[in-house]
Amino acid sequence: MYTSRQLADILFSNYYSNKDLGQNFLIDDSVIESIGKLAELDSKDENRIILEIGLGPGALTQKLLQHGHKVIGIEIDNMICNHISNIFENELNLNQLNLIEGDALKVEWPLDITDVVANIPYQISSPLLEKISKICNDGNGIKNCVFMFQEEFAKRICADNNISNRGPLWITTSLDWQITLGKKISPSSFKPQPKVESRLVKLKRRDLLNSETVLNYLNSKNLKPPSKRLIRAISAASFNQRRKKLRNSLKRQPSKLKLKHGFDPNKWENILNKSFLSMGEGFFDSRPEQLTLDDWIEFSAQIMKFQKEL
Repeated sequence: MYTSRQLADILFSNYYSNKDLGQNFLIDDSVIESIGKLAELDSKDENRIILEIGLGPGALTQKLLQHGHKVIGIEIDNMICNHISNIFENELNLNQLNLIEGDALKVEWPLDITDVVANIPYQISSPLLEKISKICNDGNGIKNCVFMFQEEFAKRICADNNISNRGPLWITTSLDWQITLGKKISPSSFKPQPKVESRLVKLKRRDLLNSETVLNYLNSKNLKPPSKRLIRAISAASFNQRRKKLRNSLKRQPSKLKLKHGFDPNKWENILNKSFLSMGEGFFDSRPEQLTLDDWIEFSAQIMKFQKEL
């Protein structure tokens, strides 16, 4: 067993971090422990297959393997791949660790992954979440993710109670994942030190639109669950002009809602007006950041209802 600092020292004996790849390696064992707890690595589920993205010196990799889980690592840096191959030669030979050299945003992921646990380069945070959601929507069985995000990004995806952080990212992520903020991490826990604070975040897979709570609520208003496409389209169009009231930002039909999706531009104004009226007095004067997640779901359901009726 190595400490996080020992693994980093071994790597840095013949390696310099690549700023272009956003490499900031963990050298704090207490943070590794926090990741393990948030990821529930003590779980006795023998069927867990954990994907790690960006293995760095291998401190987190070591923790994942220590708990007996099958680990698949994707690493873009050839020199780090060589380092990992030396440190975990035995685990690789026993097939407990499978190392894939490549860009995690571009390579195909194995279909049997159940968890993703990673200290990722912060510049890939948003596209990585998009890729994971697409993979899950295609039927992959990923159930849980634990990530190290930049603090600002973490607040943007968990913005329920903070109006200023609300945006399309929060809505899109919340539809697919139950979000839990973990421990705040200082720059001193990394080498080299980033210029920003970091935060652990856990994402637990869910299908919010088909949850019992949402279905019962919509049913009480004689509404059907809207499509994710619709929610994303109207929320993105609204937040693109976040200082405007909804009646103005949505006056023109969002570009992502096309005729092939059943949305006739000639009927949009009528659909919108009826939806505003159904949401109650004053709703059309709301600004996007004032809406809760429930508001977005109900409003989208009203739009879908009148789109089918008109």
